[in-house]
Amino acid sequence: MEGIDLSADEVFQIGISVLAISFAFALIFSGASIYDGTLLKLFTSSHRGEFFVLTVVSIVSVGTGFVLHEMGHKLAAIYYGAKARFVMWTKGLLFMLFTAVFFGVLFAAPGAVYIFADKIKKRENGIISLAGPIVNLLIVLVFMGLEAVAPIKIYLSFFNGVPMEGFGISGGAIYVWRFGAAINLVLGLFNMIPAFPLDGSKVFDWSKPYWALFLMALIGTGLIFGLIGIPYLIMWVILLIIAIVLSKMAFG
Repeated sequence: MEGIDLSADEVFQIGISVLAISFAFALIFSGASIYDGTLLKLFTSSHRGEFFVLTVVSIVSVGTGFVLHEMGHKLAAIYYGAKARFVMWTKGLLFMLFTAVFFGVLFAAPGAVYIFADKIKKRENGIISLAGPIVNLLIVLVFMGLEAVAPIKIYLSFFNGVPMEGFGISGGAIYVWRFGAAINLVLGLFNMIPAFPLDGSKVFDWSKPYWALFLMALIGTGLIFGLIGIPYLIMWVILLIIAIVLSKMAFG
């Protein structure tokens, strides 16, 4: 098995992608809006320091989850003898920032690992695809372990009166490790939706039992640690239906 083999250009593209997705997440969770002027105030008032802290928290949680997820795909692909390279999607980055600023929602498409091989079997492709969400699940466990032994709580005015206990936001504070665990759980669950081009479509195509078992592992972990509840599961099912319909319309 070859090493992970990251070129300087690839590292640069990963870095830009991580900063962009972390910045977009910080915008969403700050609640700033371009329409009522709060977005402008975010960068011209005392909130600048708080927003910087929130961006750093996003890098630790979202950025880490995104990078290691993609590196999971890359390492698995290299293990099977393929070449793999992360490629930044410039249009995806711009669209992500556009939706975050103007609509307050996040369509995260900063880039992905491209795999180059003469032939990848269905089983190998399924395992390579599953590697990313597995990394997210491992990060959830690591972050919840850190939450138990070395919790970090940061008070930010953005979160006054915002109860999002499942995401580690409560009493005007963000619990960094719990927040990171929740985000990585969401990343794992989202990517397991069996709709192309998400990872779940390739795992589902390879082995429906493995897809179902891993999905149950994600949901079970979320329920055990209180990171998700019934409303979130209902939302996931709705998102599943929408994603499958859109996937069929776009890719057949």
